Amino acid sequence: MTSLYSIRRARPTDLPTIYLGELDYIRQIEPQQETRWAGGMQFHLKQWTNDLDRMFIAESGDTPVGYFFWEVHGEAAVLASIYVVPDRRGNGLGRQLLTQFIADARAQGFGTLTLGVKADNPARRLYENAGFRYTHDEQGYRHYVYPTAERITGAEV
Repeated sequence: MTSLYSIRRARPTDLPTIYLGELDYIRQIEPQQETRWAGGMQFHLKQWTNDLDRMFIAESGDTPVGYFFWEVHGEAAVLASIYVVPDRRGNGLGRQLLTQFIADARAQGFGTLTLGVKADNPARRLYENAGFRYTHDEQGYRHYVYPTAERITGAEV
């Protein structure tokens, strides 16, 4: 089966796509945070440019339809954001992006992969169905870790 999407590493010219996706997320999931989010734009721009080598864009043809990026926090690869444009949701693209995150973090030597998500964010199902395991709640977010084969069977992934 051929994928409808291609996923590539992001370029600086993709940052407007990231901005629009993050703004859409804020408006959909955390609308009460929009003013605070907009006031932190200098922080966001620094974050996005620092994470550019760990940022990926999904495209349908030449049209961006989703993205994700991750960060390094100590020994862990942390999924910072994943986004699919609304009219492409429910078609497996989120799962493709999540799979790419796992593969990229592992290729860069990370065994611990984590993420945090608002408890009422529908993306929780994506993470749980992909095998991420709930660890704890903190400041309105549910936190998850991706189990490695080493944890489960003693074998290296």
